[in-house]
Amino acid sequence: MGRPEILKIAIRQLEEKCEGGTTDGHVYVPLSHTIKMKKLTYLLAVVAFLMSCVLAHAVDPDKDLLIYLPFDEGQGNKAEDVGPNGFVGDIKNAKWVEGVSGQALQFKGGSVNFDPLKIDQPEEMTIEFWFKPDEKIDSGARIDLLYRLQGGGRPHVTFNRGGILFGYYFATQGVELPIHTTYDAFESEWYYFVGTQSKKTGWMYINGELDAETEAGGDARMDFGTQGMCIAASQGNANFFNGMVDEFKMWSVAFTADDVKNSMEKTLAVQAEGKLTTTWGKIKSGSDGIRF
Repeated sequence: MGRPEILKIAIRQLEEKCEGGTTDGHVYVPLSHTIKMKKLTYLLAVVAFLMSCVLAHAVDPDKDLLIYLPFDEGQGNKAEDVGPNGFVGDIKNAKWVEGVSGQALQFKGGSVNFDPLKIDQPEEMTIEFWFKPDEKIDSGARIDLLYRLQGGGRPHVTFNRGGILFGYYFATQGVELPIHTTYDAFESEWYYFVGTQSKKTGWMYINGELDAETEAGGDARMDFGTQGMCIAASQGNANFFNGMVDEFKMWSVAFTADDVKNSMEKTLAVQAEGKLTTTWGKIKSGSDGIRF
């Protein structure tokens, strides 16, 4: 008699003997319940696998990291992207200083300018960086922390626009949208900024905490691919941000609240340990503070 026949007989005997009853003082669970539990276990395993696939996609630096500027060169007039695309920006009127993690750039009527990045439009997007104003900002003339190099457009990060102290100005393929801060002042200290958007919602985080959000409703629009990118000014010659900028990253995925906190905490942990020059290999291994 083969194994299948023996198994069938054993199952039938077990069902006949144990359905809702006991034998030798032991409680038997009906086989139908066991099968249901096995199905549930299988479904949970499938869900866990699918979730792991989603998470793996969301944190794939080879695919999703668009640009990473650690500003750790420490000399020269070029800012190098150590991500997979290898962009290079021109530095004007800035000096190398100690930053949140390694070196940073301190601007005084200056900027870092990038020619069109020539990358595809992401469906979702996250921009994260650290900044420290030279002086307290609670009003005054317009200041652009991030803008296009050529003309106006989205996204941009701006102080004192239209009577609003600070905001993340992003867009979908159909509409331009603002997210306005709840802060009433920014002191001369380090802040961690994250602007992120899914196909449904846009969020702005300051220092790891949600500051404000708004509905989005569509794929992201990112003009840097065709119009260039400017850090610490508008179009490289106006609305200058005077202060420090460090650890600039842009992703083609939306961050969760946990992603934001993890990235902030890991960057600070690297600062505490002392940071060596970042390499692409370190990014892929997760040692630079990118979430994995």
